[in-house]
Amino acid sequence: MRKKGLLLLAALLALCGCTAQSNIADVPRRTMLTVVLWDYDKTSYDWKLIRAFEDSHPDVQVEVVSYPDAYYDQKMQARLLSGRQTDVFLCRTMDSLYKLYEYGIAQPLDELLAQYGHDLRDSAELVQMQFDGHQYGIPYRRDRYVLLYNCELFDRAGIPYPKERLTWEQVHELAQQMQSSLSEGEYAMMSLPMDIQWLATGKNDGYDNAESMRQIIGWVQQMQQEQCMPQYSTCIAQDIQQQCFELGQYGMYIGGTWYLNYLMTDYRAGRFDFRWGVTEAPVWAEDQKSSETVIQTGMGICRSSQQQELAWEFIRFAAGAEGAKIMAAEQMMPAYLDSEVEEIYRNSFYGAYLDPMVYLDRETAVGAYQDTSREQEILCDAFRQSVTGQKDIDTALRNAQREIEALSS
Repeated sequence: MRKKGLLLLAALLALCGCTAQSNIADVPRRTMLTVVLWDYDKTSYDWKLIRAFEDSHPDVQVEVVSYPDAYYDQKMQARLLSGRQTDVFLCRTMDSLYKLYEYGIAQPLDELLAQYGHDLRDSAELVQMQFDGHQYGIPYRRDRYVLLYNCELFDRAGIPYPKERLTWEQVHELAQQMQSSLSEGEYAMMSLPMDIQWLATGKNDGYDNAESMRQIIGWVQQMQQEQCMPQYSTCIAQDIQQQCFELGQYGMYIGGTWYLNYLMTDYRAGRFDFRWGVTEAPVWAEDQKSSETVIQTGMGICRSSQQQELAWEFIRFAAGAEGAKIMAAEQMMPAYLDSEVEEIYRNSFYGAYLDPMVYLDRETAVGAYQDTSREQEILCDAFRQSVTGQKDIDTALRNAQREIEALSS
C-alpha cells in the first residue's frame, strides 16, 4: 500500500514538472534592447519615451543602464570600450560622440538611414553628428539658453514681465530696478557657477578669441558690485544648482531649455508655488542677431550590437515625430519639430508666460562639429579667475589668449 502511494506521488510530481516546463516554454520571449543613458530616475521624458516604445513594440523589452549625469561620459565610454552589451547609447555632448567615433565604437548609421529612413533624414540638424562624411548620431534634443524669471518678484518691484528677448544691458537695468524692492538674501539675478554657460551665452565671438569674454565678465563683475547677484565664489562654495531658482529668492536666471522640464515636474509635485516666465536668452545691444549656442543631444548605435535594426527602430521612434510629441508634452525641446509638436509644447507650459520664439526660433544653424573643448577649458578658467577676483580681467584674458594660440603651434 505504501509502495503504491509513493508511485502515485511520483507520477503527480512528474506531471506537475512537465506541466510547469510546458508553461514556461509557452511564454514568448521578448527581445532585449540595451539602452545606456543618464539620470533615468530623475527625469520623466526618457522614462516615458521608453515605456511608449515598449507599448508599441510588445515583443521588445528595453534594459536601461543609467549613470549619474556628472560621470556619464566616462562611465558610458568605459562600458562601451569594455565590450559589455550595449545597443543604443545617448550622448550628452558632441565631444563624447566624436571620441566614440575615434575609438571605432560608434556604428556608422548611413545604411540604416538610407534603408529605413528617419523623420530627420533631410534635416540640417544631422550635420553636427557627421564625421568623415558619415552619420554617427541622430539628435533627439535641441536645447538652447533662455531667460527665466520669477513673476512674483517682478510684481513686487512693479516691473512688467519681459515678453521678448532682452539685451544684456536691459537685463542689467531690470536688475537694478528690482534689487531695491528685494529683501535680504534675495537677488535680482541668480548666479549659477557653471562657467561654460556664461561663456556660451555672453561671448560675442568664437572660442579662439579670449577678448570675446570681456563684456560678459565685466557684466558679471558689475552685477556683483551692485549686489544684484550673489558673489560667484560664494555660489561655488555653496554648490548652487539650477533648481535653487525654485527657492523663490531670485528674480531672474539664465539657464537651458532642459530646466523647463524640472520646473514643470517640481511645480506639479508642489515643491514650489510661484509663477514664472521664459524668454530667449539676452544678447548684446550691438549684435543684430544672436550668436547663441545650440546644444544637441544625440543617440547612436554601438558597433558591436547584435540588434542594430531594432536599435535603429528605437532611434526612429525616440528621435522622430512620435518621440518629439512625448518630449514636448514633458517640456523638453525635441530636435524634430512640426506644427503639432509646437502646439503640444506650448500647451504643456505650466508657467505664466512663454515667449513663442523660445521654441519657434531655429535660425541658428547647426554647423559641422569642431573640437573646441580645450579652448573652452582655457576660457572657462579665465572667466572664473576674473569674476572671483583671482586675477584682473586684462591679465586673465591675456594669459588665456596665449594658451589658445599655443594649441596650434
